[in-house]
Amino acid sequence: MSERVVVKIPKYDIPVKRVEPVMIPLDQMLPHEEIVSKRLEDLVDLIKRLNAVDMPIILAPIPSSNKYLIVDGHHRWAALKELGARKAPAIIIDYFDPSVKLYTWYPAFSGDLDVFLKELGRAGVEYSVCSDMSSSVKGVEEGCYAFLLIGKDGSCIEIYGGVSGQKKVSHILDWLSSSDLIKLVYYGLKEDALDDMRNSFVEYVLLRKTPSKEEVMEIVRRGEVFSPKTTRHVLPYIPAKTYTPLNKCF
Repeated sequence: MSERVVVKIPKYDIPVKRVEPVMIPLDQMLPHEEIVSKRLEDLVDLIKRLNAVDMPIILAPIPSSNKYLIVDGHHRWAALKELGARKAPAIIIDYFDPSVKLYTWYPAFSGDLDVFLKELGRAGVEYSVCSDMSSSVKGVEEGCYAFLLIGKDGSCIEIYGGVSGQKKVSHILDWLSSSDLIKLVYYGLKEDALDDMRNSFVEYVLLRKTPSKEEVMEIVRRGEVFSPKTTRHVLPYIPAKTYTPLNKCF
C-alpha cells in the first residue's frame, strides 16, 4: 500500500495487557488478507534491525483443523518466512468470543472519478450507475456488490465482483494513489468517512459489507484471501510488546 495513503483509526479506550506468547510454527498459520510488498519490506528491515520480533502474532484456531487463522500480524508472519524462520511468537484467542469485534475499512478518495471508472473498465470490473440510492445502500449492506461508491456530487455507482472485485478495486486505488492521481484515505468508521465527505475532505466514499467471522474462516479454508484492509479486528486488550529474540524463531 502506498505511503501516501492516510489511515484514520477510530480511538478506543482499550487497556494494554502483557500476555506471554507461545511459539507456533509458521506453516500452521494461514493469512486471510493479501500481503502489501512495501509493508513487508519495512517489517523485514525492522526485525533485522531489532534482531527480535517486537509484537506477537494474534491467532485463532480454525475449527476441525490444526491450523490457525492470522487475526493480526500478516506482515510479521510473511517477514519471518522471508527471513527463513520456522516459528513465531503468538497469542491464541477465541475468535468467536463476543469481545472480539470484527469491522471493515472504508476506502475514500478525492480526484477525477472518470479516471477511477476508466481503470475499473481496464481491469474488467463491472459497474453501473444506481437507479435508486436508498435501495443500492440496502443492497451493499446485504452484500450484493463489491463496493457502493457514493460522492459528494451525488454520484452513486454499484461495483460488482465480490471478493475478486474488491481486490481489483484495492489495487486500482493503490496504483492511482502512488501515481498521485487521487488522494486516498482509509476510514475505520463509515460515519467518519461520510462526515469527511460532507465536509469536502474527501469527494467519494466506497461502502461495503463487513464480512462475518464465519466468512473469514471460510475464505481461509478455501485457501483464498481478501484484499488488504478488508477486516478490522478490535480485541478487548492491546497486546504489549514482548520483543522475542529472533534466534528463538529458528
